[in-house]
Amino acid sequence: MKRFYSIFILCLSLAASAEVITMDLTTATDSMLQPIAYSTSYGTGYYDLTDVWDSTYNDSGRNQMILTNGGCFRLSHLPSQNSYGGQSWEGFTLSQVSKDTANVFGCVANGGLAGVGTPYVIGYYSDWVSETQGYSSNIILFDQEYYIDHVCVCQNSNTMEAITNGGVFNANIFTENDTLALIISALDSNLKETASLTYYLAVDGKKNSGWEEVTLTSLGKAVGLAFRLKTTDMGQFGMNTPAYFALDALTVSTEPITALGDVHMSDSIATKILQYGRLLIMRNGRKYTIGGACFD
Repeated sequence: MKRFYSIFILCLSLAASAEVITMDLTTATDSMLQPIAYSTSYGTGYYDLTDVWDSTYNDSGRNQMILTNGGCFRLSHLPSQNSYGGQSWEGFTLSQVSKDTANVFGCVANGGLAGVGTPYVIGYYSDWVSETQGYSSNIILFDQEYYIDHVCVCQNSNTMEAITNGGVFNANIFTENDTLALIISALDSNLKETASLTYYLAVDGKKNSGWEEVTLTSLGKAVGLAFRLKTTDMGQFGMNTPAYFALDALTVSTEPITALGDVHMSDSIATKILQYGRLLIMRNGRKYTIGGACFD
């Protein structure tokens, strides 16, 4: 198994106290714990690397993972270990691109959850690399098993340009019958996908146009997550739709976050709703049963 997997197995022995942990991209380092640096000038057009991790096209071993939160989260980068002379990459990189100009390293929110120009994760999914290595090109591994709570997802600028206006390589403009799906799966210690859910970046003529929180509690407890993209716009050589997406604020916990706690119905941010004939409580964008359990 590749070096990435070997380092992952080693880190599983680490323990953590009970807590909720949210990915903090300001703590990002390479696998040698050197802080992430951002490029000041590189590339043009769709591939302008300005304000992007300066080792995005570097396939040396020290760049095979991006670490955050002191190694709690480990993001795959170039798992193929082949950039073809600095011309290709897959997996994840970090971006601070603040302009929505169809750049593959941008997102339509022009920054992370913290605001314009703040760091966020860009994922580039490769079907070919995933099939070759037996697991997704885009995985995030943890330093131990955690209950997975949520992640925030945003449309990539290049992908949005492709599905809205076409003209990006062989991509076609999406109709109301087209879909772009981000499939998120829990991983066990053998990198096998044990449970999955689907978030649609585009469906029924609607497109993600900013950061949206995706609840992941149904995935249970896992040692990591895998991400895959599927599109209805397929061609002779695979996906016509650019296979990019943006992530931020992945949150996990050592205990399941399932209850409303001491919230009362007089709480101004908690409201009752009726869905499919079932009475639920809506609070902070999440649905709970009357008993306090998360309702997905």
